[in-house]
Amino acid sequence: MIRHRFVTLAGLCMMLLVAPARAQNEDQLYTASKLQLDVTKVLLAQETAWNKGDLDGYLSHFKDAEDTRALLGAPVRGLQHIRDAFHNSFPNRESMGTLENSEVEVRALGENFALATGRYRLVRSKKGGGNLEGIFTEVMEKTPAGWQVIFSEST
Repeated sequence: MIRHRFVTLAGLCMMLLVAPARAQNEDQLYTASKLQLDVTKVLLAQETAWNKGDLDGYLSHFKDAEDTRALLGAPVRGLQHIRDAFHNSFPNRESMGTLENSEVEVRALGENFALATGRYRLVRSKKGGGNLEGIFTEVMEKTPAGWQVIFSEST
């Protein structure tokens, strides 16, 4: 009877030691879905275009539709109005600075929509407006042209 209790106790101890290690391994083995990878590629392409000073290249990942929205201090609707607002806020390369995104997370919202969130840091000279940092949220839609931004907010 004592031996049986010892074996049971030893088994429980082993389970308690193995369970946390198993949970850690599952987190380490996380694999992004195709949707998450495709949306992340768009975010990286936007960052690359921005850092080249290519504001129109950055904006090319927005859906050309009247209901595409961006919160740029105030709500802006429609790609042309969004483009105008970005060009007013970032009139030259110095004002654009260098964009660094981090802590990016992508979540599927069905087959054709995704939510991307993360932190951004805009590194600029004082003359260019100084550094900015905050969080961003983008909702993307899968279109025949690929994943495109339909809503964007940076705070």
